[in-house]
Amino acid sequence: MGVPPLELVMGLEVYGTRSPGIGGRIRQVPEDFVVREVLSDGSVAPLGPGPGSPGGSGSFLLCSLVKKGLDTLKAVGILAKRLGIPEGLVDFLGLKDARALTAQFITVRGVRPKGLGELRPGELYVFPLKFRRKPLEPRELVANEFSIRIRGLRLDEAALAGRLDQLLSELGEVGGLPNFFGHQRFGTARPITHLVGREIVRGDVRRAVELFLAYPSPWEGPRAREARSYLSGTWDLKGFLELLPRPFYYERLMARHLLRKPSDYHGALRLLPLRLRRLFVQAYQAYLFNRFLSRRLREGMPLGRAGPGDWVLELDEHGLPTGRARKARREMALGPGQALGLPLPGFRQELSSGRQGEIEKEVLEEEGIRPEDFRVRSMPELASPGQLRPASVGLKLLSGPVLREDGLNPGCSALEMSFRLPRGSYATVFLRELMKPSDLPASGF
Repeated sequence: MGVPPLELVMGLEVYGTRSPGIGGRIRQVPEDFVVREVLSDGSVAPLGPGPGSPGGSGSFLLCSLVKKGLDTLKAVGILAKRLGIPEGLVDFLGLKDARALTAQFITVRGVRPKGLGELRPGELYVFPLKFRRKPLEPRELVANEFSIRIRGLRLDEAALAGRLDQLLSELGEVGGLPNFFGHQRFGTARPITHLVGREIVRGDVRRAVELFLAYPSPWEGPRAREARSYLSGTWDLKGFLELLPRPFYYERLMARHLLRKPSDYHGALRLLPLRLRRLFVQAYQAYLFNRFLSRRLREGMPLGRAGPGDWVLELDEHGLPTGRARKARREMALGPGQALGLPLPGFRQELSSGRQGEIEKEVLEEEGIRPEDFRVRSMPELASPGQLRPASVGLKLLSGPVLREDGLNPGCSALEMSFRLPRGSYATVFLRELMKPSDLPASGF
């Protein structure tokens, strides 16, 4: 079954399932897509205030940051400004989608609970939970829980149940949910993060800046698309600034810098926050991983078994890699606590061997990239050693699926379900298998 052209741009070249999808759309309203973080101690980020005053001791206040219609970085910026503290005093574990209702853990250093509260009615809330002696650490986040509503369904209940059963059965046959990087890793309105990252890795910083500023996307808003198309054809930065809608802060910052220093592309790119520049390189690694996994699936190679030369990962009790891995010497089934690993290419990460290794080398040759290029000599602060990522993950269904009347779309049904995925895995990857959307933006992706 063919995938939409927009997914091909992201390296999502195949589905893991064969059957037709159920259709529908997600995120018609933010409450249709609820995400809550899960910590290693079993805590789930609450969507509301806890009982009583925060207990515990220490100078770090653990809170639940609940937001709607905001990305994590913007929400943290608003919080820090409200409290009058540097953003660096707010620690968080993951970036959560703006087009959702999300609850994530943060720690804030040196503030009292009475300094928090409602920040933007209906958009951003902070609920104090307890004091602790250290900030949040990345290893504490082990999973995310999702409560999803798929609207606009036109299949009757029996047909829908049959199709869902078949799709879930096919995921089991292939060896689990293919652990693709999801659409938000690249951006659906303008999927260019990996394209910018590719040029950074290649050492072409000028081209990276040109793509960031001038690459038009048919899925972006018309005014922004007009401004980028104009710049692409003229490189008239003054005219670009006149056409560009005002909210595009970083584009304006970079364009003004280049007007003052026309050849300083390194300086222009370094105006972006280090976190964002690293995301470009990481998005390119994600794109390469998606292509590796797509080709493996296309060739009918299993995800629940390892062949000679495949990486075998050791997993912890949360289904996350422990950092220990070895290459299989023969065909082998993968048991509990094991997963097939595929590389996120980097200057230290060894590729697979055997047929999977041949696939990886073929993709890198097509891209004109070598693993050592991820040292990023043109911008060493963006260097990435690479790592291994599970090729598939287990999905834990918590409730549903349940079919209800769709109150927003007369004559249609809505499917509700809740599930848990390990940290770093994407709910939209599961939903694309169920829905098989032909128009990603219209389907809420």
